[in-house]
Amino acid sequence: MSRKFRNLGPETFDFVETAPIPLLREILEYRGSDSEPEIAIDWPTTDNKDDWRAELLGRLDAFAADDLRPVEDRCRRIRSLAVGKGPTSLEHVAVDRRSHEEMEELYDQPDALCRSTWLFLRHPEDFEDAEAFHAARQYRDFGKMYDSFEATAGTAERIDAGKIDEEALASLLTARLELPSQVTIRSIDLPGTQTHPPSVMVIVRHGGPLSSVLNYKGNGIRMPIYFRPPNEATLIWTPAERTMEICGPAPKVRKILGDAFAEVVLKTDLSSKPLSWRRYDLSRFRKSLTLPLPSWDDVDVSAARLIEVELRLGNWSRRLALRVTIDDHIEAIAQRYLGGDRILKHAEGFSRLAVAVHYARPGSKKGRSLEISFGDTRSNLQSKPDPEQRDLGYRLVKFWGILDRLQVLDDREISQFLPVLLALHDFPEDEIAGGMIRRHGLDPKRLMQAGVLELRKKQNIVLIDEDDDFGDVNIGPMAESGHAAAVGLHGEDLGSVSLEDIRQYVIRREWLEEILVTALKPLIGRVGVEQLDGDLIYVGRWRTSDAEIPIYFARRLDQANTLQRLDVILRSRQDGGIGIVLTAGPTPFTHLGPNVVMPLGDLLSDGKIDDAAQAAMLERFKIGRRLALGGSEVTLARFGPMSAMLYIPGLTPLAVSGVKQIRIIERLVAAHRSGVAEIRTGTLIEGTGARSPRDAWPSHARASVAGVYFENHRQNYWRLKTGHLPGST
Repeated sequence: MSRKFRNLGPETFDFVETAPIPLLREILEYRGSDSEPEIAIDWPTTDNKDDWRAELLGRLDAFAADDLRPVEDRCRRIRSLAVGKGPTSLEHVAVDRRSHEEMEELYDQPDALCRSTWLFLRHPEDFEDAEAFHAARQYRDFGKMYDSFEATAGTAERIDAGKIDEEALASLLTARLELPSQVTIRSIDLPGTQTHPPSVMVIVRHGGPLSSVLNYKGNGIRMPIYFRPPNEATLIWTPAERTMEICGPAPKVRKILGDAFAEVVLKTDLSSKPLSWRRYDLSRFRKSLTLPLPSWDDVDVSAARLIEVELRLGNWSRRLALRVTIDDHIEAIAQRYLGGDRILKHAEGFSRLAVAVHYARPGSKKGRSLEISFGDTRSNLQSKPDPEQRDLGYRLVKFWGILDRLQVLDDREISQFLPVLLALHDFPEDEIAGGMIRRHGLDPKRLMQAGVLELRKKQNIVLIDEDDDFGDVNIGPMAESGHAAAVGLHGEDLGSVSLEDIRQYVIRREWLEEILVTALKPLIGRVGVEQLDGDLIYVGRWRTSDAEIPIYFARRLDQANTLQRLDVILRSRQDGGIGIVLTAGPTPFTHLGPNVVMPLGDLLSDGKIDDAAQAAMLERFKIGRRLALGGSEVTLARFGPMSAMLYIPGLTPLAVSGVKQIRIIERLVAAHRSGVAEIRTGTLIEGTGARSPRDAWPSHARASVAGVYFENHRQNYWRLKTGHLPGST
């Protein structure tokens, strides 16, 4: 008969069942730090191994789940490098770092779990590097590297891990990231595989912004523990492809890491050859398949013709490919056999194009040829072994306006568009139509160059409103340059709509959030955020003349689920003191948790947080501070039919959202003011559809509302929980 364990995690359970007893004892006795709970185990005494493990499982399950969490995390990490590709990742790092004798000891371990445990116990730094390598392999296999850049090495030397000046790279990164402590660098050579050429991986680790948590001691005293959370970024340089793939916690960190690696390791002059973000703008080919020739003194380009085009028709599942020679004119061939410009009008997009180039250098009698191929995000230029051809290829795609280089928004642009960028960040969905972006006065192409937007697709159905008649409209192929046909649900011709308006873009939240948070730098100084939720970040503490005020940045408070979720998070952080929640969009709420809410857009002065904006913030904070503690009397402030705020003196304000919650709180407040205080359950929930007052709140919020703001005083009777008020019983 199987036994159910209440506190023991699945990773620890499997580890206890399978690991050799000597290594198992070491892992259970291991402590990562003095603050980690000590698991004082009374080891079983039986000689039967099966009975020994069964008894140990029971004794471990007797510990609290919180005390067992470090053991569970440790077992999970060890087991992750003992399955799948984990063992090869671990072995590769170990071979690169450990001596022959140590490797023999590693290979003597009976299985992959034992080898992973051995490296964790004997060489923890190498184990961490193996974890980073394993994570990088997973990102590559699933195509999820965060950013990729093309770069040209300014040195002819072969670059491997041993030749990287880690100290110089660490110093440059420490300065550019404005870090209080030195960056540490670890480098590893990655072998070639069937899918990836040999590469070099650089692991960058650094401390995050100083943070703290309150630790409850055994005597009930709360003491803060100050710490710097670890941050990590990984860069993979593939010489054969001239690409850097970088994954890290923030886009700014990834960009700075790429620039620093190019300068220190590749010896690249970024002033003349900045890193190219891999994105190719193919929109010019919707108008013509002909390419102009450049007039350059140092190279004579005698011919540059498109020789291959692969189109997607209607949707990306239909493909049409045409390939010709450089002596053919592809536009004429397409006109003769395929209908010419009608193909371009009907195309959903381009998945591949190839250009043949003939050129010669001054003084050379022999002409040369070059073929350049590219899609939306990748070209063959980075794999060209001849640096002369690579340079010429990049010059040509830039001359034709095809290659987009990452061009972050400058300070002037950020100031000019900050209110609109805030509205974009507050948008409820990650996908947004080009028409909505343009109505806000923004250029989608510029935002794509800045990394804020990514082109996803064309909308297939849109809603139009014309002459008092509106409805769903099917979007057909391109009807004319820049426009697509609009077809009614019954096949009727409804004219055309602008392609720019119906193109669908994806908001790259991390880039956009980076821009907006950087705008808060005048308040906090060096901004190092803590992500509390997908819609909430802790920015830091604003040091005024009177106090240090916690600053949060929130979005999408108009979504009921988001509001309730963030309300719970912020009320749980009230020990940090009364703070300010800056919001991306307008909101009627003036408080959230023990914090004063302020829409950031209302505070800006010419798109900046200058001295006047800071003075306005401080004034609004002083006015709203008293209500952040619950005010002086019980109040339900209404902000329309669906939202309200409950104030009870001595309690953190409670955000109330939706008809059910508002009706229940209104009735409780009315009963309190009438002097009766209590109200029957049936009367309280009448018309709400809830079986109990607490059921009006989502499950994750009930424990922080029921019993805190209202209570079941006696059977079938409820009241506001105001026992701390004078005269309350």
